[in-house]
Amino acid sequence: MNDSKTRLAAIAALLLAGVFAGTQLGKIAPLVEWYRSEAGFSLVLIGWLTSMISIFVALVALPTGWAIERAGMRRSFVASAVVMTVGGLALAFLSDPAAILAARLVEGIGYLVLVIVIPALLNTIAPPAWRAPALAIWGGFVPVGFAVADFLARGMLPAAEPKFFLLAAVLAFALFALLGAMLLAAIGDADAGGEAQKAPPLTGGLAGQLTFPVALVALSFGFYVVLSVSFFAFMPAFVGLPEANIALSAGLIALIVPIGNVLTGALVKGRDGRFVLMLAGVGFAASLVAAVPTFGGSASALATTAAVVIAIAGGIVASALFASIPAIVPQGKSASIAIGLVCQAGGIGTVIGPPLAGYVIETHGWAGFGVFLALTAAIGGLCLLPLARASALGVQPAPAGRSAAE
Repeated sequence: MNDSKTRLAAIAALLLAGVFAGTQLGKIAPLVEWYRSEAGFSLVLIGWLTSMISIFVALVALPTGWAIERAGMRRSFVASAVVMTVGGLALAFLSDPAAILAARLVEGIGYLVLVIVIPALLNTIAPPAWRAPALAIWGGFVPVGFAVADFLARGMLPAAEPKFFLLAAVLAFALFALLGAMLLAAIGDADAGGEAQKAPPLTGGLAGQLTFPVALVALSFGFYVVLSVSFFAFMPAFVGLPEANIALSAGLIALIVPIGNVLTGALVKGRDGRFVLMLAGVGFAASLVAAVPTFGGSASALATTAAVVIAIAGGIVASALFASIPAIVPQGKSASIAIGLVCQAGGIGTVIGPPLAGYVIETHGWAGFGVFLALTAAIGGLCLLPLARASALGVQPAPAGRSAAE
């Protein structure tokens, strides 16, 4: 059973489980009015309900990566999938506001582990040539998950109660998580991160895993998240204004992001870390150029094209930064901990990005917001400049062994 077809099937199942984990993040948005009118939630409480699932990522993703390293990746995946499923099932059937928030808290614990362990598993089980493409596709799990939540809501909510929509969302996740767990078991413990104690000890402890390239990629990812979350958080408000001149809806612009993910997945196959990081730099540069025309009152064709460029470039940046992980984690270091740091930087960006962007809009208007996004893109790209030389990475794309499997 431990053949390439089983591995590719496991990769597909893990990616789909990841997408539906992203759906759990986005499934509250279609139910805002229902939670207000039927459950009696205020908008502030709905905001907490939305963000609670990801707040743990901002707080403890790095130590969670260390815990996953100690416990074993397959064991961590199964446990976190069970936790998220239990929380999602409870969320579908509970009606008391305190109980709903508690259920969302349980989902958040599962989500925290899943967003670290799934890319770590992809890095473990993928054949060497497929590691970067698999991680590149993983980089789009949140926007694709939000899109799935939106389409699922459009298909179900006109005829079904919200609890059945919530139930369908979590059961779809559980199905692909179960399939992924079964395929990981077929691959075998040693190859699927099932027995961490059999791996050689990590060099340098927790602090020793945080190499200069890993820190720079994590910092760059944090600025990317500030850019992306701010862009999509305020795009719905902007497109409704007379001065927007954008011909596409905010939802349609968001659905364009996976083009960048898929494009990056195709481009990075078989390429070295320097090329992958250069691709991320190109994405940042495209966002830098497009940000001001999008929000600066440009003609409709230019503003619409610029918004589409930011969406695709965002997909490229996210995918390229994740795809660089096999190249920036040296032998004897842990990809789980590196991914934890990257995720924590992204979580912090999610928390601080929208409030900071809102302040900029209130103080300097939409044109100022465009400048803010351009500067954020510039800083994110500058974080990668020290890695422009191959020797700065310190490693080449990892061969089969611990650096790829941990």
